[in-house]
Amino acid sequence: MDITPQEETMIKALREAELPPLFVLIRIRNDISNDTVNVEESRRDVVAKTMEKYIDPLWKDYHEGKHSQAKEE
Repeated sequence: MDITPQEETMIKALREAELPPLFVLIRIRNDISNDTVNVEESRRDVVAKTMEKYIDPLWKDYHEGKHSQAKEE
């Protein structure tokens, strides 16, 4: 999958902000999915589906971690 200059700039900015990876992935997915001006519809769908493949396991791990922490308290 090729990355457009806009996508590359967004990824760099989010990395420099030292945000959690899960947040970054969700933010990128949402921004690209909602960008009707700079990103073609077919490209938005492809990127969203690709990002969801990476987000799903992280999201499950995040919630399992929160659930196990709640039990410990």
